[in-house]
Parts: sequence; structure tokens; C-alpha cells
Amino acid sequence: MIEMSLKERQRLRTMSHFIDATYEIIEEEGIDNVSVRKVADIAGYNIGTLYNYFKNIDHLIGYTGVKYLKDYYAVLDDYIRDAENAEERYIKIWELFCMYSFDMPEIWKAIFFLTPRGGIRELLDGYFAIYPEDYGEHDEDLIPMLNSSSIYERSRMCLDPVAKAGIIPEECVDEINEMTVLVYRGILERFITQKGELDKKVEIEKFKRYVRIGVDACRIIK
Repeated sequence: MIEMSLKERQRLRTMSHFIDATYEIIEEEGIDNVSVRKVADIAGYNIGTLYNYFKNIDHLIGYTGVKYLKDYYAVLDDYIRDAENAEERYIKIWELFCMYSFDMPEIWKAIFFLTPRGGIRELLDGYFAIYPEDYGEHDEDLIPMLNSSSIYERSRMCLDPVAKAGIIPEECVDEINEMTVLVYRGILERFITQKGELDKKVEIEKFKRYVRIGVDACRIIK
């Protein structure tokens, strides 16, 4: 194990002050009230220092958003362990993802859809370097998915075993994967624009039904 330098420890410590300040604002006032000035004031630094560590406010919010993945990570392995087959495992992974993300849709949108291409991996690596305890312990086959660099890649890694199990043909994987992510994003956006109007359980069941329709349309008849 490579020992971290003093300079690197100081860098991570300073970043944590900004992340903790942002988290405090989100929890108390909501994500729409996060501003560079407010974060800097709470963290005890000037605005210029913040920009030495984060590209902009969206970059900082993305880092902070990873903190909200902690509870999802903590229960994921147990939640999917009793899945009967690869298809059910795929659906259960997405079901749990929906359960947590629909409670904080703005945060999950910031991480998985507003982060520049490939940037999700940078957020995850950076955040868990600061808060390694939040990552938890996971089954080896889940780690590549949890560390993936985009939501499409994340979903694809869960769908590939469905094809390998002979449930759907390989040539359908990309289409089902894209459909699943687009349906998820559409429902997530509705939770943002229709605050308090949607029933989470109903929307999750709707999402699962759409995913099953996609899988059934390509299912290999045996």
C-alpha cells in the first residue's frame, strides 16, 4: 500500500471541508440554495481557494452527491443476493437504485447525467479517497459496476450477464440498455419537475414493468 504524502492528505482534507459545507447546505436549504460564496463561508475559506480544488459549483455538487450513494452502497449486496437469476438480479439492482434516487432526484441527476462524460469515475475515486469508509465492502463481481464511468456503462455491466445466461441475445443488449436508462431518466426528471406529486412505489413498479417489456421483446424462446 502506497503511503499518502502530507501534501495529498492536506489536499483531501481541504476538499472535505468544502464537501461537508455543501452537504450541510443541501440538507438544510436544498440543492437550489448551494452557492460558491455560501459554501466558502461555511467551510472557512475564500472563494478562490474553492476553485483551486473544484472546477465550478456543479463539480462540487457532484462530489457532494456521492455522499448520498453511501446508504445505497451499504445495502446493495444483501438486496440482490436472493435474486433467482441474472434477469432478476438486473431488475433488483435498478429497483434499489430507483428507491434511493427518487428520494433525491436532483442529486442523482447531478452525478449521473450532469457530470461530463467519464467524470463519474473521477468523482467516485476522488470522493472515496476522502471518505473511504463510505464505500463499504462488496462482492467482487459488483465492484466494476460500482466503479464505472457512466450510467450507461453501469447498467450495461448488469445487463451483460442476462445475455450470457441465454435469456436475451447479445445483439439486443445495447438497445435494452439504452431504453432502460432513458426510461429511468424520464421518471427521474418527473420527480424533479413534479415535486410531491408522484408516488414512489407506483413509479418504481412502472419502471420495472417497462424494463421487463424490453427484456421480453428480445427474450430467447427455449
